[in-house]
Amino acid sequence: MKRKLTLSIITTALLLTSTSVFANTYKDSVAQKEVQALHNPSSVKSAAAKAAVEESQLREDFLAKVKAGDFKKEVSKEESQRLRNVVDGVVKGHKNSLKEAPKEFMSALNDTIMALHAIKSNKTDEAQKLLKKAEEEFAKAFKKEPKLGLIPVLDNAEIITFNGSPALIHHIKDSAVELLQDNDTQLAIDMLTPLQDEIIIKTQYVPAYLYPKAVQEAQKELKAGKKDAAFSTIVTALDASQLQTIIIPIPFITAQDMVLEASKIEKSHKQEALKLLNMAQVELQKAVLLGYAHENMAAYKSLDRQIEALKTEIKGKNIVTKLYDKLLESFKSLGKKQQKDLKASK
Repeated sequence: MKRKLTLSIITTALLLTSTSVFANTYKDSVAQKEVQALHNPSSVKSAAAKAAVEESQLREDFLAKVKAGDFKKEVSKEESQRLRNVVDGVVKGHKNSLKEAPKEFMSALNDTIMALHAIKSNKTDEAQKLLKKAEEEFAKAFKKEPKLGLIPVLDNAEIITFNGSPALIHHIKDSAVELLQDNDTQLAIDMLTPLQDEIIIKTQYVPAYLYPKAVQEAQKELKAGKKDAAFSTIVTALDASQLQTIIIPIPFITAQDMVLEASKIEKSHKQEALKLLNMAQVELQKAVLLGYAHENMAAYKSLDRQIEALKTEIKGKNIVTKLYDKLLESFKSLGKKQQKDLKASK
């Protein structure tokens, strides 16, 4: 089971594999052994004994695979609030980074869409007026910004959280390997599916430069009585949008937030700062185990070494400001690289 959340609806959830599927598999396997014993009268006793032994083994295997609950931990209010703050910060930061389209462009785009509806309703005169108006608004927009390129028109953030320790991740992966060895591939997939802890940001862009030409062409086609052609020209332009997907590992940005917080309290609360740095290292370990560090493993290891060095300096009562600055800069640099790598791979 995994929980998908959108924008401000952000909560934490412990994503443990449901035991019901395993329970059913276990019961089915035992039932099959019992049926085999019943249909073999000549060896009822031996078959029953064998079934009992295998039942015991199945039970042990089953219990071993569903002991993920042993790794369960309650989510504190502090952890829950940190997740909210971190994710909200990323989402808001992304939205603020998007270039806002000139109001004239958006007005022209709206008129273009209305013209499309007018053509569909056989209101040719109304469509021509709307397209003329759109042409004028597009001209104003490009006069304001001659190099107007891709315009963001739709933005959505999806959050998938996994609240579990590195030990739980190890347990789930090891259990999945056992299932694969037993050819229980579908169960292994179910067990691995919750291993996601990320923010998925999808932004729809429209190429601004296409619309003025499309509007002009549609007007000519309408004047020539080619309604279908005009309709097609506008639709083709509207369909030429581009989708950009960015995936941001939550453990990575959580670790970054913990280091930042530690840097603010290190002078007055050293033990609390050390605790935060330890937690940051755990988050980085989770990011590695969940597969988010695959392309940047060396950089992740470097971050861990820098945190370890910082902890040593704090314990030695030395000045650590420069170390914090360097570490936070390393986080920032890796964060940009990760996003660049993901954009290139989409």
